[in-house]
Amino acid sequence: MSFSAKFLIVVALSLALALVFPIQGASPAYAVAAVVAVTSILGVVFLRAVKRHEDLANWVAVELNKIRRVYHLGKNLGLSGDHRGWFTELHGYVYGYLQSFDKKSLSEYQETNGDFRKVSYHLYTIGELATDKEKVLYREMLEAAGAAAVARQHIQELRDGGLPIQVWTVFYGLTTLAAAVTLTTVTPGARLAVGFTNAVLFIIFMIAKDTDQLKTLNGRALAERYVENIARLELARHDEDLPEAVK
Repeated sequence: MSFSAKFLIVVALSLALALVFPIQGASPAYAVAAVVAVTSILGVVFLRAVKRHEDLANWVAVELNKIRRVYHLGKNLGLSGDHRGWFTELHGYVYGYLQSFDKKSLSEYQETNGDFRKVSYHLYTIGELATDKEKVLYREMLEAAGAAAVARQHIQELRDGGLPIQVWTVFYGLTTLAAAVTLTTVTPGARLAVGFTNAVLFIIFMIAKDTDQLKTLNGRALAERYVENIARLELARHDEDLPEAVK
């Protein structure tokens, strides 16, 4: 069910319940305290989830930067006839890894593990490094590959880092309890106010939960960034990522 449909259902049910609930006339102080407490908790959870979204995007950018670095350093190593065949294979593995994200979403990130391993394992199959320049290039390339692997680990941890369903069950119970306390303040002139207050309460719960579970994250757009980097590899200068020591 779409968020818009759930939004309309929550508003309709909240208003309907407030309109038919028996008049209680209790002090609104308890209701205010309950609503403030629950919304504060959900607000903290929402901000945590937003930070996860931002961190995911940042780590994707880090990984892609390091993958490009591996590629360009490998390309410079491949300028030597001794390593040309090795780079040709690396070229295929890097492109295969980036292409593996085609038509995928970030929720399927773990399905690309095998393609990334092909890139990282291939780095160790290079032949003898004859010059100091080649040794520096190779060391820099291994460091970049290690950083890419670390970025991938962070991405997977952030992707799976939402709160467990048990916690959300507790939050749902607290939200329902706050709504029930709010209903005790129903008076003839406050029915709509109570209904809208409870609607907002449950909508905040829904937004926080969907954000925490990455339902609001455009995982497809993040995955497309990998495929788009194929073109960036072709357009970049071959010495773009050379370390200063060998430029």
